[in-house]
Amino acid sequence: MNYLVAAVIVLGLLTAAPAQAASVAERVSGRIMLDVENHGEAWYVYPFNNYRYYLGRPDDAFDIMRYLSLGITDADLARFDQDEALRQRLSGWILLQVEQNGEAWYVNPTDLKRYYLGRPDDAFDIMGGLGLGITAADLATIPISDDFLNIAGADSDIQSFSLSIARGSFDVEVITLKRSAFTMVTDTGNTSDCSGGCAAKSLASYVQENNGTFGIHGTYFCPPDYASCAGQTNSFLPPVFNSAADVMINADKLPFHAGPMIAVGANDEYYYFHRTIDFGYSVEEFESEHNTQLVAAIANYPALVENGSVIVESESTDSKQQAVGVRGAIGYNDDNVFLVVAHSASVIDMGYIMDSLGANWAINLDGGGSAALYAEGSYLYGPGRELPNAIIFQ
Repeated sequence: MNYLVAAVIVLGLLTAAPAQAASVAERVSGRIMLDVENHGEAWYVYPFNNYRYYLGRPDDAFDIMRYLSLGITDADLARFDQDEALRQRLSGWILLQVEQNGEAWYVNPTDLKRYYLGRPDDAFDIMGGLGLGITAADLATIPISDDFLNIAGADSDIQSFSLSIARGSFDVEVITLKRSAFTMVTDTGNTSDCSGGCAAKSLASYVQENNGTFGIHGTYFCPPDYASCAGQTNSFLPPVFNSAADVMINADKLPFHAGPMIAVGANDEYYYFHRTIDFGYSVEEFESEHNTQLVAAIANYPALVENGSVIVESESTDSKQQAVGVRGAIGYNDDNVFLVVAHSASVIDMGYIMDSLGANWAINLDGGGSAALYAEGSYLYGPGRELPNAIIFQ
């Protein structure tokens, strides 16, 4: 989404430079960068660490600005305009008047002047107007902060933007949820195993029936519009726990499914298993091993990220997964869960996308015509096909 209307000059970062030249991030430290080859998304390169933070919409940008600000006394601010050394030292920083009412100022590196940020819309317009255009390739060389999707500490964040990483630029829809604020639920259309003509419904129905707020589509399945699925419509092979019915669908596949599983216990712990056999042969075995009741669980394939490392290229993928299309994934780290739909991406790309977003553990979900992402009463993407299973957050 392009929320900026600004004239920009594309930064010439690709000219020849000495061997010891500064990196792109170092050269644009403290600047607002506009991704001119995509949708004009704005990123702030934080001078403390030279990582980039996505500014999003006006309210999001205002929160980020204040969170990353540097406190300044009235005395220092009063001498700012006359003190060249002070202006140089504060170049690119957002200053917060800690002895007043928290007024925020941005020190523009190009002219070393301070700009009052005011209200969210005013601040966003100022920051965008001072923005510098950058190519997607150069933007991809600036590392992304691990917490840029939830910098203000909100319980949930909903974003759509173009994500530039080393593998390319991808339009993504991302829901970031604080783990401590939401409960994960997994649901299935059937409450027993089904090999054909299985129950399916929209993602919105799954979310609403579970009194949820957010949701994403689930596993690969056999859709009714595939001729090869005749007699097997809406069936799926990966094990999925029906939270309401307290039953594992396809429990007999636990020892054999060649894919990872994410499970959640009543103790609010998230558990990642490289293969479903590591979960155990049954729900009872899992609960005995981990001394907690199972709340949710879903398997699919392939694994994308494990323990902070992209591993998808070591997994088995077929030609369809290697092709580009609409993809879905779920991942998490110690603090947040990420529900993601990406466009013009392969499953391999999804591993790197999830890693860039901050997921330490992530698995691939279905995609294409089945992809759907639901947030706070409406579709962020979709609705897509009716689904035999889904992931919901209450």
